[in-house]
Parts: sequence; C-alpha cells; structure tokens
Amino acid sequence: MSRTTLRRYFRHGLFPQLMVFEAVARLGNVTRAGEELHLAQPTVSLQLKKLSAALEVDLFEQRGRQLYLTPAGEALKEECVSLVSVFQSMESRLIPFRKAKPEVLRLAAEPEARRDASRLLAIFCSKHPGVQASLHVAGRDALLARLSAGEDDVYLFGLEVEGLPAGRRWSLAHPRGRELAPPAALFVREALLLDAYNPALGVEEDAWSFRGTTTRQ
Repeated sequence: MSRTTLRRYFRHGLFPQLMVFEAVARLGNVTRAGEELHLAQPTVSLQLKKLSAALEVDLFEQRGRQLYLTPAGEALKEECVSLVSVFQSMESRLIPFRKAKPEVLRLAAEPEARRDASRLLAIFCSKHPGVQASLHVAGRDALLARLSAGEDDVYLFGLEVEGLPAGRRWSLAHPRGRELAPPAALFVREALLLDAYNPALGVEEDAWSFRGTTTRQ
C-alpha cells in the first residue's frame, strides 16, 4: 500500500471514530454505544458519518429502526478487533516503563486542631514516607467551604466538649460522593486506631490514648 493511500488514516480524530464504530458494531446499537463511551447519541452518529466519509465506504445500512453492517463494515469490524488488541498489547508493554504517580494526602484543619493535625500527619508520614502530604489550616467557615467543594481529602475539626482533654478534641470528616483515595483512607483508619504508646515515634501515651470520630460530609 502506498504512503499516499495511507494518509487517510492519519487524519485527526480517526482513532476515536474507529473506537466509536467498534462499539456500535459490537453492541449493534448507537444508544448503547453512546452510553458505554459516555457520548451523546448525536455525537456517535456524527462520528460514524465522518468515519464513513474518511474511508470512502458505507459502514452501516438502516432497515427500519435497526442498523446492519455492510460488507465493508464487517471487514472493518474484524480489523478493529485486531486494532484494539494491538493497543492493549502496547499498553501492557509500556506500563513497566511509566513512573508511578506519587500518592498524595491533603489534610485540612481548623486552627484549634492544628497541633493535633500536625502530630497525626507526622506520625502518618513517618510510617508512609512515600506519601506526599500537606496540611492546610483555615477557619471553620473556610474549611466548610473547602469540604463542600472537595478541595482536600480529610478535614480535622476541633470539638468543644466539656471535660474532654484538649488533645482529644478533634473530629475527622471527608467529602461526600467520592471514594477516599488509598492514602486518605489509610490516614483516617490509622488516626482512629492510634490509641497506644509507640516509643519509636516518640508519642506520649496520654496524648493518644483515645479514639477519634469521623463524619462523612
């Protein structure tokens, strides 16, 4: 095949169009393909039209409400299976060469809970040095706004409970509607279970002999 003939396959957007075609051909339905690809039905139809024009062949024929592959469409469907396999193989081979994304923990706390947040964070980082952790301190109104927007992973609020020692006056919260990232989930779990003296970390027993509370906001 000449280079001139191959130029049609270098057109911008051809690969996404092929993936749209593959989904429609496999599922036999534009709507279901759109749902799988998170695309609106008109977008799917437009991509199929552009692909047909780029390849200069008819890929589907409409019979009533049903779509049927043309002979050209059947041939392209078979090639798409091979194409997907090639990219899956390429992805698998490249994974070992990619740099691992750093794990991040974003903790936010009220000024009243800053000391406790710093201690909890220091203990956590000493046990998990690979996690990039940060602490943002702000007043309650600002913290509640950040919580609502989900700007941080975990929030440490101060508690005003009569008779409760100062070092125990805190409560954890995390944003609603999203799963906690592994470092954040680990931080919450370890913070709530941190109730014994650990000489290696230099933590005073009376400062941590408690179980905190967590609230999902």
